[in-house]
Order: sequence, then C-alpha cells, then structure tokens
Amino acid sequence: MRSGSKDANEVVSRDRVGLVRSLGRWGLTALTINCVVGAGILGLPGKVYALAGASTGWVVAGAAILALAAALCLAELGSRMDGSGGPVEYCTAAFGPVAGFAAGWLLWAATVLAAASLLNLFATMVAPDAHTMIVVGTGLGLTVLTCAGMGRSANASGALTVLKLGLLAGVAIAGLTASAAPATLPSTAAQPVTALILMFFAFVGFERPTAVAGEVVDARRAVPFALLAGMAVVTALYAGVIAACWRGVPSLALSERPVGDLLARLFGNEVARGAELAAAVIVLGTLVSQWITAPRLMLALSESRQLPVIFGRIASGRGTPDVAIVTTGIVAIVLALGGDFVTGIAASSASRLLIFMGCAAALLRLRRQRGAPDARFHLPLGAAVATCVILVCGVLLVVASAELARLGVLIVVGGLLWLISNGSRWFQRV
Repeated sequence: MRSGSKDANEVVSRDRVGLVRSLGRWGLTALTINCVVGAGILGLPGKVYALAGASTGWVVAGAAILALAAALCLAELGSRMDGSGGPVEYCTAAFGPVAGFAAGWLLWAATVLAAASLLNLFATMVAPDAHTMIVVGTGLGLTVLTCAGMGRSANASGALTVLKLGLLAGVAIAGLTASAAPATLPSTAAQPVTALILMFFAFVGFERPTAVAGEVVDARRAVPFALLAGMAVVTALYAGVIAACWRGVPSLALSERPVGDLLARLFGNEVARGAELAAAVIVLGTLVSQWITAPRLMLALSESRQLPVIFGRIASGRGTPDVAIVTTGIVAIVLALGGDFVTGIAASSASRLLIFMGCAAALLRLRRQRGAPDARFHLPLGAAVATCVILVCGVLLVVASAELARLGVLIVVGGLLWLISNGSRWFQRV
C-alpha cells in the first residue's frame, strides 16, 4: 500500500515542464461538448426510432444515465489529479504504470481511429472527387493549428462548439414549435437493447478532455465541472433533436437523414441542403477536439517513461507537444486513406468500453488506497455507480467484440513502443 500511495502522489505532483495552464473551466466545457457531439446525431433519430419505436424516450434516458454514470466516475478521478493524460494518471495511481499505459494507449488508439474515420467522412462530404487531397490537406491543417498552441486550438474548438450548438438547437426549436406531423410506429419488432447500445455510443467522447488537464487552470475543480455541465448540455441537445424529429418526420423509422427531412418539410429543399453543410461543420469541430486531446495522451505516456521520451518534447514558446501532435496527425491521415468510416468508429467505440471499465475500477481502488490524492468532488454512492459501470460496459463489450480487429493492430504497435522504452528494465527485473 505504501508503494501505491507514493506512486499516486508522484503522479499528482509531477511537474510538466513547458506546459502552460491557459484553458479555463468554460473552455474545457466547450471542449467536452465538442468531443461528444458528432455528425451522428443528424442520422441518429431515425435509427433509434426504427429500433425502439414507442420506447425511444426511455432508450434516450437510459443511455444518458449510463453515460452520466461513467462521466461521474471520471469527474471524481479528475478532481484528484491535475496532470495531463486523464486515464493514464488515474490507472497509474491505482494499479501502476502498466495499467496506466494500457489505458492511455487504448484511448489514444480509440481517438486516432475515430479521427481517421471522421476525416474520411469529412472529405466525402466536402469534395468526394478530391478525397485524398481533402484528407491530407485537412489533416495537415489541423496539425498546424494544434501545434500553434493550446490557446489558438481551444479558441477554434470553442467557436465550432458554439456553431454546433446553434445549428442543433435551431433544429430542435424549429421542430418542436412547428405544426406536428408525428412519426408512425415502425412495422418491425422493437429492439430496445440494440437501440440503447447505439444511443450510448452517441454519448461517448467525454473521457477525452481529461487528457488536457495539465493545461487547465485549477484542473481539479474544472474537470468535474466541465464533465457534468457538458453532459447536461449534450443530453438536452440530443433529447431536443430526437423529439423534434419524432414530432415532425412522419416516416422517421425509414429516414436515413431525419434532420434533413425535418428541415425539408418545414422550410423546403433548399434549406434542407444546409443540413449537409451543418454536418460538415459538426465533423470539423469533432476533428479539432481529437487533434487537441490525442497528443496529450502520448505526452503523458512519455513523461511516465511508457513511450520514448521524444514524444514528450515540448516546443518552447508555444508549450505544445509537437512531436506527439505531428505523429498523431500522420497516423490519422494514413488510417483515413486506408480505411472507412464505419469500421473505424466501431473499433473506437469498443475500445472506450475498456477505458470506462478501467477508470471505474481505478475509482474503487483509490477510494480504499491509503495516501491516495484527496477528491475535490466526491461521487455519492460512488462504489455502486462504479460497479454498475464495470458490469454494463462488460456486457456491451461482448456485443462489440467483433469490431476489435483493427484496434488490435494499434495495440500491438503500442506494445512494441512500450518495450522500446521499458524492455531493458523489465528484463533486468525478470
């Protein structure tokens, strides 16, 4: 227990040379919303309604509760530590460096897979005939923006978040206030469990902003605030958009683009085409958030000597982990050029379940660990909530296990990098 306590305190107090704490709680909240809200919400109402029918409201509520339970676990963990890495620090403090590496590399792999998939989707939306050029150009542009400093990239993320919220809130208000044309019930048998899984994955992404805590002002207070406030906004937004589509798209269960169909019914086809532009803006916002968060995971792993030290190099003046940013950008671009949207998102979602399970287990361990960092936010019934997260994510992981093949490649790469950094010390101990 003593050695575990020492490790936990070292994680909290370790100095991040060169990093600047410039991101406030509202900037972190905007980043949280940006990480969660993706273009999937534009097609999600039709898919969920086709699967759940009259139970759609309960499905949305259930998915929100499950996601909130995982977010609450991260909120308490984030209130204990203020360094970069999020799950890297949480699992290292609870279980040691190997567990920290596993959590950090899984989250990095999940984020890069999702970024590659969205980069693919963005290029298809903007100019399918120039797909390769758009993928490479957008990826390089995001890399340059992120290398320019946390201030500039966070400002871009904040602006795109406001634009996202404005577009989706406008859809919700328009649909809820216009004349009703309720959706007819789907003719197929209800599959509420499948709908719940689909809806739950629409809420993930809130774990990524914890990775930038090393650049957040008063992170131990800001992280819990950002997670809870961000998830509250996302839940209200999702519920509003889904309710608007249910109220205004009669053929909702058959619709592939329910938001576009809603706008076409209310304002005509010209306005409905704007939904495609809105989708591109939403995807771009999510890409910015991924380029911000993923390199900070490599930084944290490098600082704890779980990756080669070059990935932890901080650019003087800008305070950014340039090598980690460039590496992340290159990998995302290469994966985008060689993959597709659906399989990358599926593998990314599956890996996040492992991360949630690890963080929930870390919460249980740190609550019992003597000398563990104090929590600024203490989750009521935390042990029960964390146990439920582990059990539910375990069930969902069984469903998603078929999608882990591509993730396995990145896990192998991570293992090789870990051996490069730690192999000699490990063999000496053996």
